[in-house]
This record gives sequence, C-alpha cells and structure tokens, in this order.
Amino acid sequence: MSQIDRERAEKSARLRNIGYSYIFLLPYLILLAMFGIIPISYAFGLSFIDTIDYVFYGVKNYDFVFADFRIMRSLTNVLTFVVFWVTLTVLGVVTLSLMLDNIGKRIAGTLRTLYFLPGAVSSSALVVLWIFVLDPAVSPFQGIMHFFGWETLADTVFTIGMPAVFMLMAFFTGAGGWIVVFGGALSGISTEVVEAARVDGANRAQLALRIKLPLIWRSVILMGILSFATGMQIFVEPQLMSMARGPFTMPDWSLNQMAYQYAFQMGDFGASAALSTLLVAFSISIALVVVFKTKFYNIS
Repeated sequence: MSQIDRERAEKSARLRNIGYSYIFLLPYLILLAMFGIIPISYAFGLSFIDTIDYVFYGVKNYDFVFADFRIMRSLTNVLTFVVFWVTLTVLGVVTLSLMLDNIGKRIAGTLRTLYFLPGAVSSSALVVLWIFVLDPAVSPFQGIMHFFGWETLADTVFTIGMPAVFMLMAFFTGAGGWIVVFGGALSGISTEVVEAARVDGANRAQLALRIKLPLIWRSVILMGILSFATGMQIFVEPQLMSMARGPFTMPDWSLNQMAYQYAFQMGDFGASAALSTLLVAFSISIALVVVFKTKFYNIS
C-alpha cells in the first residue's frame, strides 16, 4: 500500500469514528434539547411577557423580582445551605471513599451499597422520615433530645438551624451515590502507580492524599459543580417542612419556592420565568468559572 493510500485509509477511519461518535451522542442531544435547551429558551422568552394580558413586558418581570424584598432573604438562605452542603459533601464523600478504598473489596462493596440505599428513596419520603427523626415526641433519639432540653420539633430545628437541617437531609440522600462513583474512579487508578508509591515507603495516608486524591480530582470538581447546581434548586425540603406541625410557615425560604409562588399562587408566570432564568444563569455561570479556572477539560 502506498503512502497516499495509507493516508486515505486513515482519514476514512477517522471520519468513520467521528460519525459513530455523533450517532452515539444523538439520543443525549435529543433529550438535552427536549428537556433542557427548549424549556430554558421558552422560560427566557416568557420572562419578557406579561402573562396576564400576554403582551410584551420588557424587563419589568425582572424589575419585579429584584424589587421583591423576600428575594434577598431567600438567596441568603439558599447560599448558606449550599456552602454548608457542598463543603460537607466534598469532605465527607472524599474521606469515606478514600477510607473504603483501603479495606477489603467485599466489605467496601457492601458498605458502598448501604451508603447508596438512602439515595434510592425519593427525597420527599426522606424529608418526612427526617421530620420524625427530629421530632422529640417520636424520635428514636428522644432521650438525647430531652437531655438538651428539646421538647418539640421547633426546638430541634431552630437550635440546629434550618440550613444545617436541610444540609443533613441532602447529604444522606446524595452522598451514597457519589461514594459509588468515587469507588469506580479509584478502582481505575493503575496498580503499578500505587505499588511504586508503596515501594518508596508511602503509608496509607500518603497514598490517599498524595497519590489517589490528585488522580481523581476531576471527579471531585464534578461533584462540587453538580452539588452546587442541585443545592441552588432546593425546594422539596423547605416545602414539606412548612407542612410539618410547628411554626414552620416558610413558603418563601428558597428561590424555587418563590418561583412556585409567583406561578401557582399569584398566577404571574412571567415573574416566575424571570426568577427561574436568573437562577439557571447564575448556576451555569458559577459552573463555567469553576470549569475554566480548574482547566477541567484539559488532558495532560
């Protein structure tokens, strides 16, 4: 085969591989368009419409959102929760994953399964379960709660703090899934690299912090980005807590609750779309900053 024929064959193979790649991507791109791009674009367009009279409204919906005194309070609540939750999730999941990677595979696999089980239950059911756990009247930990002087659900929740309560709910819901993901990432580390570090005298802590953790940093960044995006959309936890017995009337605790109020209690879908668009734009902007600052997609 001549050099020209060889180059043609290689080019044809590359084009074929690219074509196969697009074929495999097509189902995801279709779903992304249906449930991501199109809804966001529709909401963005709706945010400039007066949905009561259905006339062009300019940026008045955005002015209305920014003028609502509850927005800043809701934003503060959500950001406080997100900072606590992302910090706990990153530290907790990384620590547990590295520890599990140092024990027997069978035991580690069993523990990962146990950690994952809470995430298999819907978040609404877990919130109800947590309400019972936090209520000194019915909690299995009521002895400890009475020791601290907590007699009602309100005593427990207000002492711990609402963001901290939601942080614990969210952590035990989502941490198990990420521990499974990190288990896969750690299993992909070359055994030769680990053995070479052991030969050089590295102990388990040094292996975890200096060898394994730097090799899975992209998984850590991905977890942080997705946890941040999920946390900014918190809705189920405060909404269901509002229905619990006690002084928990907080229909505007989170930004998503505010958007829900605008749409389904005030009938102002334009304002709801404006707030939703701002929330999406903020989350995407933070994610892009993290991605580019960490050079997440660079292959070195």
